[in-house]
Amino acid sequence: MFNFNEELVALANAHRAQVDEDYKKTYEAVGNSDAVYKGKQLPYLYFPAVYSEEDVLNFEKLTKRIFEIVNKSIDIYFNHPEVRSVWGFDSRLEELILLPHRFNAKVPMGRFDFFYYEDGSYKFCELNTDGTSAMNEETPLTDILTNTFVLNKFKENHQIKRYELYQSWVDEVKSIYEEYVQNGGTRTEIPHLIIMDYMSKGSPHEFEAFKKYFNANGFKCQIVSPDELTEADGVLYYNGEKIDIIYRRLVTRDLMEHYDDLEPLINGIKANKTCIIGSIKSQVVHTKKYFEALHHPLVRKYFTEEELEYIDAHIPYTSSLSGTDSFEKYVENKDMYIVKPIDYYASKGVYAGKEFDREAWIALLEKAADEGCIIQEFCPKSINKNLDFSGEGTFKVAEYNNITGVFVYNEKMKGIFTRAGFNAVISDLNDGFSLSSIVASPL
Repeated sequence: MFNFNEELVALANAHRAQVDEDYKKTYEAVGNSDAVYKGKQLPYLYFPAVYSEEDVLNFEKLTKRIFEIVNKSIDIYFNHPEVRSVWGFDSRLEELILLPHRFNAKVPMGRFDFFYYEDGSYKFCELNTDGTSAMNEETPLTDILTNTFVLNKFKENHQIKRYELYQSWVDEVKSIYEEYVQNGGTRTEIPHLIIMDYMSKGSPHEFEAFKKYFNANGFKCQIVSPDELTEADGVLYYNGEKIDIIYRRLVTRDLMEHYDDLEPLINGIKANKTCIIGSIKSQVVHTKKYFEALHHPLVRKYFTEEELEYIDAHIPYTSSLSGTDSFEKYVENKDMYIVKPIDYYASKGVYAGKEFDREAWIALLEKAADEGCIIQEFCPKSINKNLDFSGEGTFKVAEYNNITGVFVYNEKMKGIFTRAGFNAVISDLNDGFSLSSIVASPL
């Protein structure tokens, strides 16, 4: 990807006037597309992230390897009660995590984010398993940004391909539902499937896109808020109609915050009479405390030496903060650390030491300790170039910090999502940008 990135920069520099004019058309096209975030045009960059076939092979190996760790971690949580204190879930959540489910995948959908380096190495940033999103950022951006002036020039010497993120998920849901039926669940000829989330926190454009694909593939699909469900004898209903499958976009944090108001849903989860994709056990790896657990001696003793070597190479050191801790090493080496809340999402409450002076960092650590946050090794930057059109006149070439994510459906890599930014923390909440992600090979 790094070599392809240099090719794109060279093409842009060789055709500056055409690129400046093309950007105006591109900006308008993105503005008129479904590439929106919180109701506004999605911040994006002109160049796609162009990965090579070798990169894709690395990502497929990465996916297989991290799932070995993920699945074993969940097994450890299930089979060794003494480790559960490391995660620190309350008793209600622990009960939901330990419930059985009727299909194989412990984490049926996820987006695993990591920093990818020029030598092919990588460090994970976080594993998103609840409410996995951004398909509707990647898809419309790729529709537009693979047909810009620069990309059309690039395609004169390269073949490109893209990932499809909707039908591929529908196909995996069919497979998961079949496993559910084979393991004792009830089959319905036209399954009633709901996409479940609070609409104030969900991604309506994305939900509508998935709904369209589900309805075209033999499902009856509706978008439903969790507080609209009813339950009888453990069976969940919406508007009096039995629900066969729930595609759970509701993150566990939101579920637990509204636990007392969601009695029908909670009873339905416990009864295990609905195919809920995914089960609450994915919270074992979704929580920010998961990386802390992988570095905790109570948990590490159940991994092999080879597995521990992998963890230490690819999972950043992570530890809880508490008011009784000595912060000396975190202060003296503040640029090496980042603070995160345990269970927010979209990079809310994430702060990098290098963005604070000493006194402000100490104050932040004290506040974070009171709030039960974690502190984590700050990973080296992964840098690529893109075009900055924010000034007057022509564009300038700028360096951006990149983070790569792989969409994983039913434990298979199905796509790539790339974000970039100038700041140490990369997200839409920190002046970040989304990129189209494609794969190229020379003609």
